[in-house]
Amino acid sequence: MLKFFKDWYNTHLTDPNQVALALLILFITLITYILLATVVPILVAIILAYMLEGIVKSVSERYKLQRTTAVLSIYISFLILSFMIIIILVPLMLNQITLFIKSLPSMLERGKDLLLSSGNSQFSLFSQSQISEILSVINSEITMLGSSIISFSLSSAGSLIETIVYIIIVPIIIFFLLYDKESINNWFKKFFPEKLDLSRKAYIELDLKLGNYIRCKLIEIIIVWIASTFFFAILGLNYSLLLGFLCGVSVIIPYVGAIGVTIPIMIVAFFQWGTSSDFWYIIIAHTLIQIIDGNVVVPLLFSDAVNLHPLAILISILFFGTVWGIWGVFFAIPLAVLFNTLLNIWPRVEVQYEQ
Repeated sequence: MLKFFKDWYNTHLTDPNQVALALLILFITLITYILLATVVPILVAIILAYMLEGIVKSVSERYKLQRTTAVLSIYISFLILSFMIIIILVPLMLNQITLFIKSLPSMLERGKDLLLSSGNSQFSLFSQSQISEILSVINSEITMLGSSIISFSLSSAGSLIETIVYIIIVPIIIFFLLYDKESINNWFKKFFPEKLDLSRKAYIELDLKLGNYIRCKLIEIIIVWIASTFFFAILGLNYSLLLGFLCGVSVIIPYVGAIGVTIPIMIVAFFQWGTSSDFWYIIIAHTLIQIIDGNVVVPLLFSDAVNLHPLAILISILFFGTVWGIWGVFFAIPLAVLFNTLLNIWPRVEVQYEQ
């Protein structure tokens, strides 16, 4: 075992390039872990800036515009689109959330009727006593959910000023990341030793890989969101806009997100239609969207952006979720991409063994 670690050290951490990059990664990780609450809006701004950077480059090259003009055009368009989303979509989403919460009692009554009717059937999977116990658990869970919503609302009211500050600061950070990208890059490069080119190579490679991943992920979110909302609305599912949005956001967390978002869809469809054909149409439509996303959309978009094994993705979600909570879950895949890219470009020193 000691020989294994010694060989690994001699292979990966004896070159000055390797040591410099390792210390830089350790420093950034510690700062991010300690100042997570402060870093989150900066990470969000960086992700959105990466997303817009691809559009800026495309517009600049296609229409032969100077970078300053392209940045201003795309940034203003981004602000207008964001404003329209806040004014139009957010109220609609909040309205559907409110309606969903108000309909919980009637959904519960519907569930009771379905369970009781199944209990009277000779083919019932549950006895009357088991059904009573299930209903008791459901009632307690609904009560806990209501308490959680109230406490969340009260705690959110206390951080309203902080949220407003973030809403103002994040767009400003995005603007400067786009407008002064070259200056910011040159400033960061000052921290890298001039003779040690590994850190510079890592920075360039990460900039490319992370940018491609974020832009492709945004496209995937929009595709799944629109497709899910469209089919849910066509089939008459309640809260189609809210559930379609959840489907889109769920692709941020591969595998786990798809399973998690299926549960509320099945619950809403079941309480709306029972186990009639409409219920199964919704399940089939949702399943087909997930299959097409996983087997067509993802391979087309991410063929060069991400090369991660499903097990590595799940371990990343568990690890970063444990370290940073909900934010760790959302940033798990970009961080995994970052780590994978570093492993791929990390130089190895051949160890000479004495005969």
